Amino acid sequence: MTDDDYEARLERAAYELYVKKITRKQSHPLLFKLVRALGFKVRLPHYATPRSVFIFCSIYIAILFACLLLFVQRGTEGMSFINIALLSALVGLVFGAIMMAINIENRKKYDLTDWDDL
Repeated sequence: MTDDDYEARLERAAYELYVKKITRKQSHPLLFKLVRALGFKVRLPHYATPRSVFIFCSIYIAILFACLLLFVQRGTEGMSFINIALLSALVGLVFGAIMMAINIENRKKYDLTDWDDL
């Protein structure tokens, strides 16, 4: 996909979200803006595939949760790195599944066009 094609789709997607009364705060979250600023061509969250939402959210939350557990549990006994990794992975998978379900529901609720058809 060329840069012009990507930018045109992104513009059409933003317009469709505006027409469907989805606020810019919902359609352009901070993480999307940061990833775009780094030069990556990512879709708006409402147009992401359910699989990519699941994978991204699972990894993202698992890493954040592991860092939180490491910070909170650093001076205590009984919590090994393996336990932290397994618990973080489980929390990440559950959160990813919830976010995937929300993404699918929002696509149906707002009757959004597929990214490839924009």
